[in-house]
Amino acid sequence: MTITISLLRGVLSTLSTRCNAVIIATSLLMFNVNATPLDDLLKQVQQSNVAETKIDNEALTRFKSNLATQKANLAKQAKRNQALQQKMTQLQNTIAGNNKLILAKQKLANSEKSDLDKVFSEFRRASQDLRGQLNKSPLSATLPGRATQLSPYSEANYEPDLVAIKHLWLLFTEQMVASSKVTTADMLVTMADGSKKTLAVTQIAGFTAFTAQGPLLYQAGSESYQLLTPTTTDMAARIAAFSQPSEGFVSTLIDPSDGALLARAAQTSAWWQIFSDAGVVGGIIVAVGIIGMIIGLFRLLVLTREAKKIELQKQQLDKLTNNSLGRIIGVAERHEHSNTDELARFLDEAILAELPECRKGLGSIAVLATIAPLLGLLGTVAGMIETFQAITAYGNSDPQVLSSGISQALLTTKFGLIAAVPLMLLHSLLMSKSDSILHVIEHQSAGLLAQRQQRLSLYANEAEPRVMTHQQQAIGNV
Repeated sequence: MTITISLLRGVLSTLSTRCNAVIIATSLLMFNVNATPLDDLLKQVQQSNVAETKIDNEALTRFKSNLATQKANLAKQAKRNQALQQKMTQLQNTIAGNNKLILAKQKLANSEKSDLDKVFSEFRRASQDLRGQLNKSPLSATLPGRATQLSPYSEANYEPDLVAIKHLWLLFTEQMVASSKVTTADMLVTMADGSKKTLAVTQIAGFTAFTAQGPLLYQAGSESYQLLTPTTTDMAARIAAFSQPSEGFVSTLIDPSDGALLARAAQTSAWWQIFSDAGVVGGIIVAVGIIGMIIGLFRLLVLTREAKKIELQKQQLDKLTNNSLGRIIGVAERHEHSNTDELARFLDEAILAELPECRKGLGSIAVLATIAPLLGLLGTVAGMIETFQAITAYGNSDPQVLSSGISQALLTTKFGLIAAVPLMLLHSLLMSKSDSILHVIEHQSAGLLAQRQQRLSLYANEAEPRVMTHQQQAIGNV
């Protein structure tokens, strides 16, 4: 490349020199065309040719000199190109090897990254599990702030280092060791009235905590304990028995539900508090149920005694007593000389007179049995309205408060059904008893009518021969 450029430069220099000579000769010719003869012109042309030849020779000499130099340079450049070509070949081979090594390293890195992703994912999952345990664990009352330390570990893009992994392992070990101990320490406890008090708290393996005053409920938000009241007799006895081992064993409270069972046991209301929660409507339902039961039981007693009297009267028809059947038989005896139709009317009248006494109180019981569930529904609707009005006015994001209000509202429905079901059963029993008594009365009335019809038939049969005898005597006399 360098030689070619040098040759071009020499040729261009020669051409430039010749052009300058021609221009000078032409100028002289034009200048002296009229001033000199042809010999002078020829002489000038020859001189110009000699000058041009000399210039050409000098240019050719320089060109040859440059040509040798350029050939030497070309040889050097060829050697350099060959060395560069070899080096380039080596570099290409090195690049190919490096590419293969990069692919292998990249494959290994991807595999290791996949393994690390699994490790990181497992780390995050384990930290989330431990954080959930620590949030609910009563042990956090003595070891607070551990759940907060795990907050960064649970983020989706967090990549733990060796320090974080060791820290998580340490927290797991700490929780495991603390969960295997029974400890007693002074802690700040929230009392029933909301005040704070330092008490000696006994923790049993992270399941249950209690003091001499009663069992404790762990509050995750404040990482502290709250005293549960009221305490049942059984709870107090078990708490007291913890410090009095018997034959190497200790009886105490164990709640594997993180305090839920103890809270439910402590919140169990006395039987009289249930009526208080039901409100005025619940009291009315209770009164309706009691009144209905009194009426029903009284009528059941009356009908049972009446049925016994009727059974005795059926066995002693000649001796009338004060009962429904006795009064019916008395009506039949008082109208002994009446015919069958008249007696039937008298007996129907007597049965109709006995019917109100047998059905007495049944209508009231049926009405009370119908009213009770309606009152329960009324109380439930009123309670639900009050609950939602309170939520609308003050707002509440706690579902436990909402469920508590609904449960209290449903107490009236419960009371209504409890009152209605036995009243309906009692009403059915009384209806059956009264129907049984009326059936006996009607059956006996039908029997009395049949006896009267039979008696009248006998009288008619006895009277017919006497009439025939009188007729025969009259014919004989004639």
